[in-house]
Amino acid sequence: MPKRKAKAVADAADMIVDGFAVSRHELGYKIVNLNSGNVVVVSEKFKVLESSMDEIEEAIAVRNLTENMEFLAA
Repeated sequence: MPKRKAKAVADAADMIVDGFAVSRHELGYKIVNLNSGNVVVVSEKFKVLESSMDEIEEAIAVRNLTENMEFLAA
């Protein structure tokens, strides 16, 4: 992902964890890998709804979200 786009995504995010930008989304949460630009959208119950990530990257992104929910902006 180009640096300018990554910065814009990061600035708009509600939380950054381990290189993943997490934002609230109408379907739940949107997680963007700031290095690759891959995206996963998960429901409020952390079910993958849409993704451009492989299964391992998805698992890491969702784990980062679930382990850090307390820090997500209210």
